Amino acid sequence: MRRDNAFNLLRPIYTSGPLSRAHLAEMAKAAPSHVSVVVREALNRGLLLERGFAPSNGGRRRILLEVNRELAKLIGIDIGRAHIRFVVSDFVGNIVTYKWLPTEPQQGKAHVLQVVQDELQSLLGQHPGIGAIGISHSGVIDPHAGKVLFWPMVEGWNDTPLKQIFEDGFGLPTFVEDCVRAEAITEQRFGHAKGLRNFVFVSVGMGIGSAIFFDGRLHIGRDGLAGELGHTTVAENGNLCSCGNRGCLELYSSASAIVGRVRSELADGVSSTLTREVGDNLDQLSVELIIAAAKTHDRLSERVVAEAGMHLGTALASVVNLLNPEKVILAGKVPQAGNEILLGPLLYNLRQRAIPQAVKDLAVVVSQSGEEAAPLGMVLTAGEGVLKARCRELEGK
Repeated sequence: MRRDNAFNLLRPIYTSGPLSRAHLAEMAKAAPSHVSVVVREALNRGLLLERGFAPSNGGRRRILLEVNRELAKLIGIDIGRAHIRFVVSDFVGNIVTYKWLPTEPQQGKAHVLQVVQDELQSLLGQHPGIGAIGISHSGVIDPHAGKVLFWPMVEGWNDTPLKQIFEDGFGLPTFVEDCVRAEAITEQRFGHAKGLRNFVFVSVGMGIGSAIFFDGRLHIGRDGLAGELGHTTVAENGNLCSCGNRGCLELYSSASAIVGRVRSELADGVSSTLTREVGDNLDQLSVELIIAAAKTHDRLSERVVAEAGMHLGTALASVVNLLNPEKVILAGKVPQAGNEILLGPLLYNLRQRAIPQAVKDLAVVVSQSGEEAAPLGMVLTAGEGVLKARCRELEGK
């Protein structure tokens, strides 16, 4: 293992927590002497700290190494359809500040960018020592270029170079990623995916997206477009989607699809207890109201939520057959509100359509992460970027 692999050697300490030199050598298949040299230089430069001892059954106790949480503060930002969320944390993701503001996409591109820039300027003034910025976004992202390729919520937003805008404006390294991938990074570090190397994370909210972790790393594909589960076909002759395809999963299982379906049927006079809730004000319908009605056996709500779960199960069967993950983790307002109401039909269809061996011991769980998950994931992404740059300094490059 060459000396210029310092980042690959030290990265597991950042992503998995305290590790000993011996454990690092085993993971990297590197000579202990090489590991000792890199670790010594990292300790001298303040990248790492020695903290406690690994459990021992006898013999010399192994000293644990952890990344220095005071190496830098980090800012994570999530630009979503309804809210812009901000997190300030230490270097290992302990949150110092959390705040959200309305996105107000109807105000246009310049307004949304100005809201982000103004709040970011305020946070930089309140928290000296910021080392990097991470931005997640709900559109189609090119993480390599740091661009938003497509976001229909705001006119003129396509091909918006967020990385360039914020690096030029604030002089800090900026990292851009899809919001679902950012949530999945948080899940791997702190949630149901901790310790897993192969899992699929699926967010079902106003849209549907997914993130794939393969052999311990996020898989983004050749052009950074891997994980567009919401735009896989579940009905070949279905309705036209905003992406140009027909019959996309997003048209059947997302929160917006569920609300739209129920609203349409109520307008056509279908009987439902929801009529007492909203009357003629169908704009007051929400997926939370619909799921609550389903839990009290309102037939319309039960049917629509069950069909959403069935379609999601169909899509996940293909994912499970293709990737054979250790776990599927569901997030977003639909599974978090629906839980068993959605999971029952989802699991039934998944087990009917997937290879039996692939689903025999497959865990499908609902994330418990909060609304700060996406900006927190971007804090961790930005932290990796800073660590990589410091390792290059350590290597003398």
